[in-house]
Amino acid sequence: MLRDHSRRSLVAAFLLFGLTTPASAQRGGTIEILPLARYTFFYDSLALKNTLGVGLGLGIYFVPRLALEVSGSYAETHRQDSSRVTVLPVHARLVAHLPLRPRTSALLGLGYGRYSYGDGLDAHEDGLAALAGLRFSLAERLGLRLEATADYIPTPTASTVRVWTFGVQGGISILAGPVGPGDADRDGVLNQLDRCPGTPVGERVDPTGCPLPRDEDGDGVLDAADRCPESPAGQRVDLNGCNADLDGDGVGNARDRCPATPPGIAVDEIGCPPAPPPADTDGDGVPDAADRCPATPHGGRVDAVGCSTLFEPAQRTLVLHGVTFASGAATLSPDAKVVLRETAMALIQDPASRVEIAGHTDSTGSRSVNLRLSRDRARSVRAFLLAAGVPAGQLSTAGYGPDQPIATNATAEGRAANRRVELRRRD
Repeated sequence: MLRDHSRRSLVAAFLLFGLTTPASAQRGGTIEILPLARYTFFYDSLALKNTLGVGLGLGIYFVPRLALEVSGSYAETHRQDSSRVTVLPVHARLVAHLPLRPRTSALLGLGYGRYSYGDGLDAHEDGLAALAGLRFSLAERLGLRLEATADYIPTPTASTVRVWTFGVQGGISILAGPVGPGDADRDGVLNQLDRCPGTPVGERVDPTGCPLPRDEDGDGVLDAADRCPESPAGQRVDLNGCNADLDGDGVGNARDRCPATPPGIAVDEIGCPPAPPPADTDGDGVPDAADRCPATPHGGRVDAVGCSTLFEPAQRTLVLHGVTFASGAATLSPDAKVVLRETAMALIQDPASRVEIAGHTDSTGSRSVNLRLSRDRARSVRAFLLAAGVPAGQLSTAGYGPDQPIATNATAEGRAANRRVELRRRD
């Protein structure tokens, strides 16, 4: 049993708490009726199975936020030998209702609890009873309560036996009698304190019940001073709440991705300075970052990675224009050597390529002489390319004499076109 002076101290503490806190919806004289269901966890030494029961609670508010509550419940359980035991828990507590939100309160209670056991276990015991939970208001006089309880039962063997009985319970809270001063606009401020009693539901208010200053578009400028109250979310605005061009680049802040561009800098359509073109040191159209051959001759043909190439992607035959010889001989002209140096560089930069050097003549003279001359000229070109560093495995030669003309031999221009050296892909 609780000692008398402990009970007096407990009551005094709850009375002091209730008298020093603001009034809630329930005032003195409000009655609360609580039909409930309770699940009990018995302490170990009783050897009882945890069980579910039903009960009823009754409370009366004698000061705002503080009620005296009495509850009782009934349950049936069994001992380990399967004998039936009836359980009648009775509690009397002082319960404080602490508002968390306008329609939700936290519950803290402390008081007295007594358990009576019948049938297979004829006994009773009492002790200290604690409660914690939540009350959710469903209507002015209707709510839902969810609670956890802990009852300390002193016994002579408390040092070796668990003496806590726990429970969880829930029920429908029904209020009767006066329910205290009203809050007509449901803003959390009682009518007698509300200077703005017609506030729309959900409006945030100050302690006097009047709407707080608002910033509907969230731009940092209160609605009262905002000349552009529908600015897009996240947009930078001026002191009037309107879209501005704060860096003066001609692009409004709503589109400006570089809002701190220095004055006088040219910008693109999103307010940012144009990115400089990628560096291309050898001017071949392939940026240095992707150029595997950064020193190709200016104006030469290159592939996708910036290396010299002789052939277009689908091309198989290339006429080496400018590769000429002394009349009736296989001696390279000075101009031919210039062309072949560039050809050699392209072949070196493309080591996977394999080409045939094909010599051709016009139809002037005997065919046998022209065949030999075309072979000699192809070999002369190969020798020059080898001397310039082209691997021998990339080069082969053939002489076709007058057999493969590309123009008529009836004119000087046609015969000149037929006297040629070609590279033919063989890879």
